Amino acid sequence: MTLVTETFAPQINGVSRALEQLRRHLIGRGDVVQLIQPDYGGPIDREHDHHTRAIPLPFYRDLYLPVPPFHRVHQAIDAFRPDLIHIATPALLGLSALRHARRRAIPAVSSFHTNFDQYAACYGVGWTAGAIRRYLRWFHNQTLETHVPSIAAMERLERLGFKRLALWPRGVDSALFRPDRRNRFAIRRAFGWSPDDLVITHVGRLAREKNVGFLASALRIVAASRPGVRLLLVGDGPSRGEMEKRLGSLARFVGCRIGEDLADHYAAGDLFAFASRTETFGNVALEAMASGLPVVAVRAGGVADIVDHGATGLLVEPDASPRTFAETLVRLADDAEERRAMGRTARGFAESQSWSAVMEDLRSSYSRVVLSGPAVPGPSKFSNAW
Repeated sequence: MTLVTETFAPQINGVSRALEQLRRHLIGRGDVVQLIQPDYGGPIDREHDHHTRAIPLPFYRDLYLPVPPFHRVHQAIDAFRPDLIHIATPALLGLSALRHARRRAIPAVSSFHTNFDQYAACYGVGWTAGAIRRYLRWFHNQTLETHVPSIAAMERLERLGFKRLALWPRGVDSALFRPDRRNRFAIRRAFGWSPDDLVITHVGRLAREKNVGFLASALRIVAASRPGVRLLLVGDGPSRGEMEKRLGSLARFVGCRIGEDLADHYAAGDLFAFASRTETFGNVALEAMASGLPVVAVRAGGVADIVDHGATGLLVEPDASPRTFAETLVRLADDAEERRAMGRTARGFAESQSWSAVMEDLRSSYSRVVLSGPAVPGPSKFSNAW
């Protein structure tokens, strides 16, 4: 199988981490996987993989865009002769791989990870949202199946005219992310916090599309009403500087963390705050739950599928004010019994969401697609979708 993606390790985001888990699972099952990804300057560590030239986006330096020509990508695919191509991202590299799959009559599936049309408004180009939606619908409808991470995301895409959707949720490593990690108190001590301090944690990319301006406003209200509450923000991104200016000494910013270190930072918290309205899933919410943290989030997108309101956390409506979000955080900050009960329930739910089961279901779907053949109904030219 060939996996084509415009984001992968060492980039840190939900898409790259899910795709890493996918490749690891398939290789563990004895499958041969070719990975085609942007060239981040690192070595190619597997025989059939291919890195293609990419440039950082000028307005978002953490993201890289693969740029044509892609003839070497096509040559690598032809040499590998895959039974199936999975296209994980729909920009220039993904489009080129889709066209090549059609030329070679190779079955192709896709996965939908990001609501790019919703991102447009966050960067002042909301007028492009309609065109982005039309392109995404056209692109994904050219594939045999589009794998979507949550029911909420599937329902939205169905309303927009996407076809042949299949659920591909996310799992979590509950042995890694757990509440009893030994270093959780060492992290608190490093910040000068005691084991009894109440810590509100946020993990995620610090960028406009994650609604971090709203989050900063809410956390300032929390800090004003409960001066003893500690704020821990894990992650990086183009809005980090703005967030640091707004929160100042009220919060600790620790940048990106991965692996054991990331798990330790989750476990150092007591309560998880997540304000994004654009998530197709919300991996960090599930990792927080595995770490025994109740989640306070906005009832929007895939996060609303993960968090059981009143059982594993609390949800506020999408049109809620920062003050309402802050008051919801304060409710759980003040009520240790409710907070800990929700944390235990959250941990129990997360333990049932294993990566292996999720990925094995996707692998079975691949087998069905390969047997069905490469033909896809519908137009092959984007102009026909307008």
